[in-house]
Amino acid sequence: MKEKISIFESFLGDYYRSRDELLFKCPFCEHHKKKLSINIKLNVFKCWVCNSRGGLSYLVKRFASQGDKRLWNTLTQTVDLTNEEFLFIQEKEKDQVINLPKEFICLGNKDLPSHSKEPLAYLTERGLRREDIIRFKLGYCHTGDYKNRIIFPSFNESGDCNFFIARSYIGNWFKYKNPPASSKTIIFNDLLVDWSSPVVLVEGAFDAVKTENSIPVLGSTLNTGSKLFQKLVSNCSQVYIGFDQDAITKTLKIASDLLQYGLEVFRIDTSKIEDLGSVSKRQVSELVKSSKPVTFESLIDLQWRKHA
Repeated sequence: MKEKISIFESFLGDYYRSRDELLFKCPFCEHHKKKLSINIKLNVFKCWVCNSRGGLSYLVKRFASQGDKRLWNTLTQTVDLTNEEFLFIQEKEKDQVINLPKEFICLGNKDLPSHSKEPLAYLTERGLRREDIIRFKLGYCHTGDYKNRIIFPSFNESGDCNFFIARSYIGNWFKYKNPPASSKTIIFNDLLVDWSSPVVLVEGAFDAVKTENSIPVLGSTLNTGSKLFQKLVSNCSQVYIGFDQDAITKTLKIASDLLQYGLEVFRIDTSKIEDLGSVSKRQVSELVKSSKPVTFESLIDLQWRKHA
C-alpha cells in the first residue's frame, strides 16, 4: 500500500488523507486546492471540481512519466494498467426531470378559484407571504393523486422541475406524499442558490423559505457522493447547518464530512426553537449571525455532551 501511494506522490505531489481516500491537486483542472480524490482500494479517482473520474490505470497512463523506466516498471507491477473497468469520464451527469401534477394550480396567479382560500390560509398560518409564494412558485392540487396538498416544486439550474414535495393542508394522516422520483440525486431548487455566498443546509422545504440561500437536504442525510455534497465542495462553499436539535447526530456527521474536505462549517443553534420553519425570518437571520464555527475539536465536545 505504501509503495502504491508513493508512486502517485511521484507525479501528483503531496496529499492528505480523508478516511479511505487520498486528496491530491488535480492535474486536469489544476485547482489550487487538493480536490482529486484517489481510492487506492477501489483503484478509482475523481475530482470534486471538474468531475474528472475513472480508473487509476488511466491516471497513470496520462500523467506518469514513461521516461523513467524504473518508475514505469514499478508502476506496471503495482497498478493494473490493463484494467479498463472504469473508463475516464469528464462529462456532466444527466439531470433528473419530472412533471408537476397535471392538477397543479400556482398560488402566485392573480385569478385563483375559490377553493384556493384554504391552502392560502395554511401558508399564511405558517408565516409565508405572497412574495414567498411567488419566489418558490408554490401551488396546490384540489383534485387528483395530490388532492388537498401544497405542492412545493424544485427546479434545477436550467429551470427544469426535478422534484416536488406534496404537503397536506387539511391534516391528513400522511403529511407528505412525494412523487415517484429520487430526492437523493438532485439539489433542491438549485436554480435559486447563489453558490458564491454562504449556503445554509436545512431539513425541510418550509425551513428553506425562512432562510436566505438555503437548501433542504430532505431527510437530514448528506452522503459524500451526492450531487449536493460535490457541488458544495467544488464551490468551496461556506456552510451553515440548521437542522432540528433532535437531529444532532446527523449534524455532527455532515459537519465532520465537510470539514474533511476543507470547507468552513458553522452550526446554527436550534435548541430553543421547534425548527427554523416555525419562527420568523428575522429570528432565523439572528440565529445564523450568532452561529459559531465548527472544528474537529468542537465536534468531539458536542459528541461528548450528546451522550452526557
